[in-house]
Formats: sequence, C-alpha cells, structure tokens
Amino acid sequence: MHAGGPGFESPLLHQYPLFVNQLNRKTCNAGHYGSFLVSVTIMKYHTTLANHINFRNDRVYKGTLFESMHMLVGIDCLAPGQAQLPHMHAGHDKMYYVQQGQGTFTVADETVVANPGDVIWAPADTMHHVANTGSEPLIMLITMAPEPR
Repeated sequence: MHAGGPGFESPLLHQYPLFVNQLNRKTCNAGHYGSFLVSVTIMKYHTTLANHINFRNDRVYKGTLFESMHMLVGIDCLAPGQAQLPHMHAGHDKMYYVQQGQGTFTVADETVVANPGDVIWAPADTMHHVANTGSEPLIMLITMAPEPR
C-alpha cells in the first residue's frame, strides 16, 4: 500500500472500525503514514498493553485484554525468577509474544531463550512452560484459540 495524493482513502477505513484523517483534515493525536498525518480513533476495539501490566509476589500475573467465543488475548507478567509450571491446554493452541524481558521457554522437548520480539507457540495438547531467567520483568502478549471455557 502506498500513500496517494489528495482524496486518497486508506483501505483501512473500510476494513476496520477506525477513522483515518489525512493531512488536510482535522487530526487528534497524529502519526505519519507516508506523507499523511494520521489520527486513529478505535473506540471499543482498542486497549493499550501498558494498562494491563501487573505483577504479583505469590504467582505469575495473568490478565485478559480480550475474550470471545473464538479467541483469548491476554498478558502474562513474570518477575525475575518466577516461572509457570509445565502444563498443556487440551484442544487450544497458545502463542506467546515477548514484549519485554527474557525468558526460557520449553515446548514439548525443545527449549529456547526468547527476547523481545520473539514469538513462541505451543500447539494444542503439547506440554509447555516458561521461566523468567533474566534480570528484568518478563512481559508477554499471549493468545489462545479457541478460547478456553
């Protein structure tokens, strides 16, 4: 997709519940898309990850950002030294996206040290676990599908 001239309408306007304002229109908080100054209003389909970060001394913190009949999107926060016990999800795939920190992930018999930007997934019915092996908090965006009920 490329930025067009005056009158350019982003395909995003028609695909998602948001409003994109071009440079020649009024803007609120603005960023840049090509030569356009862009403002995005997302209403009820939006949250900020930072609003969900939390930690507990007694266990791993888990928060839910979004939940439907088809999918769960959440956040897992582990303080240095904290770990999830090995577990599996019957019939549910799980994905971890490392936002901050460093963790050691084991899925089945494979172990990897993951850093910010890394994605780890555990297929349904597969044993997995994660430990914060770094010196700073480990913050991960997680998804599960279908949503566990």
